[in-house]
Amino acid sequence: MESQRQRSSLFVTLKQILKAQGIQYKQLAEMIGMSEPTVKRMFQEQDCKLSRLMEICDKIGLSFSELAEINRSSATPHSLLPVETERRLANDPALFSFFILLISHFDPEEIARQNRLDDLDSYQYLRALEALELIRIGKDNRVHLLVQRPIRWRLDGPLHPMLVRVNRDFIEETMDKQSKHKYPFYSTSRLLSPQSIKQLQDDVDAVYENFQKQATLDQLHYPAEQLQPYKLVTAMAPFDLKRYFSVPKFSHRSSRKG
Repeated sequence: MESQRQRSSLFVTLKQILKAQGIQYKQLAEMIGMSEPTVKRMFQEQDCKLSRLMEICDKIGLSFSELAEINRSSATPHSLLPVETERRLANDPALFSFFILLISHFDPEEIARQNRLDDLDSYQYLRALEALELIRIGKDNRVHLLVQRPIRWRLDGPLHPMLVRVNRDFIEETMDKQSKHKYPFYSTSRLLSPQSIKQLQDDVDAVYENFQKQATLDQLHYPAEQLQPYKLVTAMAPFDLKRYFSVPKFSHRSSRKG
């Protein structure tokens, strides 16, 4: 049972890799000398010999070990920093910003260039992060992360005000640019049962996992200069309409000039 789950997980990852590379089932069938219906059935049943799976990886320029690593990485649980570390970062917003950029795959030189920092500024930030045991400065000032990505921040922790501000500003900007850039933005409220909410929550979790896995794939197959930071924000919770849309007494309404 466990081996079947692992194989199914590998097929899901492989399907996403094919999609990222623009390879359709018909093309893959030609690559490995099989019919398109057979390939479709193989992915639907998520089952085949290991040798066939390795052959597919070879044909698309991927080793089986890389496929397994991508699959493992996408399932990597979030790490959690000590509360005191979050508090230290909350008390130094500039240091927190530097750290966020660092764990978002920006190197110190690029961070310095974008923010017009000199070498001493950058080094002092790195030393401060090293003192928090978040990084280690190695030979030739190479930076080694001592924490595992991705990091889950405590929404009710010391960084709460900063996280609220960032997400609020991001949502506001996305709403402002939605019509021009066609960014997806959805907001709705409906009456739902607890059972339906559970199913929808599973769907949202799946979207989040796909977002993480696709990021892993893109970072493997594309040079850094072709990648751009994207942010996904989702929220689903009981919505107190009466509180958000309170109605004052008629006589207390603000007058409107038409």
